[in-house]
Amino acid sequence: MRPMKRLSLVLFAVALAAPLQAQDWKGMGRLFGKVTDATDNKPIAGASVKLDCPSRGGGTTLTTDKKGSWAFQGLAACNWNVDIKADGYQVKSITVPMTSEQARMAPVDLKLDKAKGPPPELVEALKAGDAAFTAQQWPVARENYEKVATMRPDLAPQLYPRLARIYGAEKNTEKALEYLQKAIDLDPSNQQMKLVAANAAMDAGLTDKALVFLATIDDAKITNGDGYFDLAVGFLRRNDSANAVEYFTKSVAKDPKIVEAYYWRGVAYLQQQKMAEAKADMQKVIELDPSGPNGEKAKKALEQMK
Repeated sequence: MRPMKRLSLVLFAVALAAPLQAQDWKGMGRLFGKVTDATDNKPIAGASVKLDCPSRGGGTTLTTDKKGSWAFQGLAACNWNVDIKADGYQVKSITVPMTSEQARMAPVDLKLDKAKGPPPELVEALKAGDAAFTAQQWPVARENYEKVATMRPDLAPQLYPRLARIYGAEKNTEKALEYLQKAIDLDPSNQQMKLVAANAAMDAGLTDKALVFLATIDDAKITNGDGYFDLAVGFLRRNDSANAVEYFTKSVAKDPKIVEAYYWRGVAYLQQQKMAEAKADMQKVIELDPSGPNGEKAKKALEQMK
């Protein structure tokens, strides 16, 4: 039984030593200081000040007061690692040698530099907004984009087209057009944005508003025919064959290989009883897509026009 008793005493001694070792960083020494902004020297309240002595098993963490000040009485002699963290600032780390607990230590005054790049919460909101936008989770996307716009007003204009798309998907046409107009006002030279705005107005059934946007477009600066094609389809659906023909024509002028534009322009010509023009467009469709679906539709249309 004696060996067992001896083992119990050893275990008791180890258990007793463990908490003592864990508190070995405590003593009578004192560290204090102040944290300020490196640019304007203003105090930084709420900064985290971590005091760590690895060789003595740990330390403590403090928070600066409204004057940026901090202090702790009760430290052992040690080479103290001091890590300062504050939202919007780069982390600062130094080592402060305390050779004696009775040593009169100088203030540990540190200046923090502003963090490089956007703050993490901004990046998180933008990522969440983009993910929700892709997934068509419109309320979540809108909430995060508006958060980004509030945090960084300078980034808000870049979000106007997406906010317009969100409001459009939510059937809030008034807000959608408001954001599109904001985007155009900020960059009047953005002809593609004017096309987007015109299409949004057309989708909402606001043909007159679409025509207002279209009247401001510099056609020479439009690089492809897709936007014109979408507008022409919108006009055709509203039985506005005149505007449909005009914008199908603009579409093929930008890209002569948009086969569907010829086919639907031919249909618009048929609505106007312009048979020669309709037949010419159907022939063009067959020429460009002889064995495809558009070519087959054009052949049937020509048969019916005989």
